[in-house]
Amino acid sequence: MLARRVGSLSTSGAVAATMVGAVSATAGWPWAALLIGWFVASSVLTRIGSTLKAQRTRATLPAASARTGTQVWANGGVFAVCALAATLTERDAFRIAALGALAAAAADTWATEVGLLAGRAPRLILGGAAVEPGLSGGVTWPGSAGGVLGAVAVALAAIGLGLATSTSWLALAGAGVVGGVGDSLLGATVQAKRRCARCQRWTERATHDCGVATEHGRGWPWMTNDTVNLLATFIGAAAAILLSIP
Repeated sequence: MLARRVGSLSTSGAVAATMVGAVSATAGWPWAALLIGWFVASSVLTRIGSTLKAQRTRATLPAASARTGTQVWANGGVFAVCALAATLTERDAFRIAALGALAAAAADTWATEVGLLAGRAPRLILGGAAVEPGLSGGVTWPGSAGGVLGAVAVALAAIGLGLATSTSWLALAGAGVVGGVGDSLLGATVQAKRRCARCQRWTERATHDCGVATEHGRGWPWMTNDTVNLLATFIGAAAAILLSIP
């Protein structure tokens, strides 16, 4: 309700966050605390320089708005389900998967926000071609560093809450980075992109900032940014399990 009041969540986002939070709390309050900590930190990072970031992405991304229910589930759904499964089954793989999923979500979010704030010209992760700020698949060195910090932050917080051992932080952080890279690769290859017929520029907006309606140009039409984010958390979960194997 507080996040809804300050504009971080839409109504559907608040409902979804309540559901995801309830599942996490059922798994145990340390899980809920980790989820809340990630959400608060990411929301604060999103608000820092929000006007400047919106100006830099006005031709590429839809106007910034409160997180919707779909976005909440895409980023936190895998984490919550795996956390609950870890508690119910007492299987270590689910615990590791949950942490890897959240680390991936953090890496993706922090990379985007830090990269946009730094203002460096992004390059496509495949091929290195220059792309518009905010366009999926584009990366910058400051953004990449931010993604690593996000993954490390989740790993260290998990240790502090007793959800991970001190020797597992590197595997969890590495899984988050792998998930973030997977997000960028999916964004560069199969995520739906649109093109403005007037400006001949790639965008993710239905209507370009010049006022012309855009058309689907490449990628799979159903592969939205939210779908990519969801898949990235699956990648992070799988990577965490693999990297934790002795």
